[in-house]
Amino acid sequence: MAKKMDPELIYVECAQCGHPLLWAAGDTTRILLGAGIDPASLDETCMIVSEGCPRCSPGEKVFSTHVVRLAAETTVPRPASGAAIN
Repeated sequence: MAKKMDPELIYVECAQCGHPLLWAAGDTTRILLGAGIDPASLDETCMIVSEGCPRCSPGEKVFSTHVVRLAAETTVPRPASGAAIN
């Protein structure tokens, strides 16, 4: 079961370059509330993805963002010994 967490601790990453983003204190909560997302509905399975960042889009100041809920980890069955691997 996922636990509730402080929205300011949610990981934020640029979808274009993969760079982690650091926002000023309170920005995550402000952005979530502005988008109509209840911060209390998020947990450690959530992350925020930005469609660009100052690193890969110099000169831009506003970027579209969305919340992604990561799926539970699944295990991939391993082939039996000697079985062909594609």
